[in-house]
Amino acid sequence: MITAYLKRFLPICLLPLLLLCTSCHQEIDLSADYKDISFSYAMLDRNDSLHYFKIYKGFLTDENAYVQAGDWENIYYPIDSIEVRLEEYNAGHVLLRSQVLDTTTAVPKEEGWFANPKQLLYYSNWVLDANNSYRLVIRHRNTGEEVYAETPIVGRFSVRRPINSWNMNLETPYALQFYQAQNAAAYDILLTFAYIEVNNTTGAIEHKTFTKRLNSDVIRTPSATGEITYSSFSPSEFFNYLPQYIEENPNVTRYIDAIDGQPYKCFRLTIWAASADFMNYQEVSTPSSSIVDNRLEYTNFISDNENAYGLLASRTSTHTDLMMDNLAHNEDTLVLSPRLHHLHFGYYRNSPLFPLEKRR
Repeated sequence: MITAYLKRFLPICLLPLLLLCTSCHQEIDLSADYKDISFSYAMLDRNDSLHYFKIYKGFLTDENAYVQAGDWENIYYPIDSIEVRLEEYNAGHVLLRSQVLDTTTAVPKEEGWFANPKQLLYYSNWVLDANNSYRLVIRHRNTGEEVYAETPIVGRFSVRRPINSWNMNLETPYALQFYQAQNAAAYDILLTFAYIEVNNTTGAIEHKTFTKRLNSDVIRTPSATGEITYSSFSPSEFFNYLPQYIEENPNVTRYIDAIDGQPYKCFRLTIWAASADFMNYQEVSTPSSSIVDNRLEYTNFISDNENAYGLLASRTSTHTDLMMDNLAHNEDTLVLSPRLHHLHFGYYRNSPLFPLEKRR
């Protein structure tokens, strides 16, 4: 499906192409014949029950380009002008099934240059198989021309360690280990902390989280054993993150939350795995630190006339929920540490969410 990363990043980097359709030329001829250029973006995840595909068309204008990008008819093809198909192929590249995709406008779009709050998405409800590959085909009905991209599917994987609890007072690096995912080229490790804020006046409870990416660089470590080890994170660093993500507020008392109702399980360790095309796109599209502003436009879409841009790729995630290790006095550090005292954390046993049957 279209990820939050894509929704934030892609509209910004695509706008010059969508508005002008001539970004690779030194001069722009506004009197030139219109060239039909297709843009399509999708991230397939085998865990999703619905898979969305975003398809734009380029447009040429001598008016205010930002205003014109807000016009629905400028950026979307009329639904009867193109046919969008999803095709599934096995390892021998034999076609197993094909589906003409329907459209929906039920998923709202965030505000921005492009027409909103509605957006046009093509979708499929297929169950995806990591042993097969998937091709998105866009056929222009008036010319019969087709453009397409194909991607393998990142398969299921799991965390090997930690399993249940984590000593957040541990000051030495801890070896996070997880199994490699089929068809994955790179990984990110995210730690989410769940807590609540209780209003000291009204008693109102607000559930909150923050998420920290643990690896500074994408993990690409190959492994002959089928496992990947990341040993550059010291769990005690977590307590240094808290003041960066949580603001001081003397009007609330904070407590750890219970993920899925499990006492003291307030951490979720999530590992994302992405296919090679996604990583190639990200590396090419990342703004350069160079004083030269020329940038390549990465795409894995194929067309005879080089009139298609975009990305069809795959990613998926796995997670494990972790308990705060009270035997190692983790909660004492959270509540009593001088560097965290201004955040007003209390003991979970005093929280309004603490199970009644466990209270003494």
